Amino acid sequence: MCRLFGFRSNVPSQAHRSLLEAENAMARQALNHADGWGIGWFLGEDPYVLKADGGAAADERFERITRRLTSHTFVVHVRRATIGRVDQLNSHPFRHGQWMFAHNGTIFDFERVRDRVVQAILPALRPLIFGDTDSEHLFYYLLSAMEQAGLCPEGHCAVPTDAAARVLRQAVGTLYDWCQEEGLEPPLCNYILTNGQVFFAQRAGLELHLATQKVMCRDFATCTAEKLCMQALRPLPLPARAPDARVRSCNHLLVASEPIGAEDIWEEVPQGCLVALDPELGLHLYRPSPSFRPNPAWLRPAQGRGARPAERATG
Repeated sequence: MCRLFGFRSNVPSQAHRSLLEAENAMARQALNHADGWGIGWFLGEDPYVLKADGGAAADERFERITRRLTSHTFVVHVRRATIGRVDQLNSHPFRHGQWMFAHNGTIFDFERVRDRVVQAILPALRPLIFGDTDSEHLFYYLLSAMEQAGLCPEGHCAVPTDAAARVLRQAVGTLYDWCQEEGLEPPLCNYILTNGQVFFAQRAGLELHLATQKVMCRDFATCTAEKLCMQALRPLPLPARAPDARVRSCNHLLVASEPIGAEDIWEEVPQGCLVALDPELGLHLYRPSPSFRPNPAWLRPAQGRGARPAERATG
């Protein structure tokens, strides 16, 4: 399966520790996900993406770039391919206007549901799909759902967090309905979507974790900023009690397929839930769509992390 990493902060920061130096840094995870990598970041309000079709662990550019970049928002992806060739066009993240998107998962037997997805993508956006992955189709499908709901598909204008979250939740639910109608197994649709102001992270089938506080900040003794780190943190609500509302304020958010490092307090996002960070860095949690169905073959065993079927690894 692929690996996702997302970061949003109230101040421009470096992400090289999470990407290179932490105990489970993305460069380490990339050893088993060598079919492409990409880094998306914002310079002020302007989005930038750099992608490659090889493995990040063996590419000195990945290290060089991550040590130099500073941004308030990052989206990073290392790919293990299933649908679509190993090609730079198929590497994530994808970008349209201000929006960046990266996907961890698979729409199984995508060709059987592809026509439905394409028909739901606005005609003006269809020619912008340059690769051949289910992931890129999913990106433009979600943007189309937002435009049809009256939200800005380019992400340049203000995007209401709650309204966008509900549109995304419904769109993913519709995809699950289509797959069920076609007799397909439930898709795996973890993703990160951001325009640098609002930030969404969906857990739909695979593991997803977030961190908003540190166990011990290395700058705690000298830092003069008002921070939430070092304070008690109540855990995220369980799925049945997810409030579809703001659950806390934070100064930064990390989202990752696996916990990255021991200095952060990692929490598991409840299965099927959508996490949203508003422009004021308020963290919101939304219930799973009623149509969401976890894929039994990819549920984590109760005791530790069990092995997944190697031949079904997602990308």
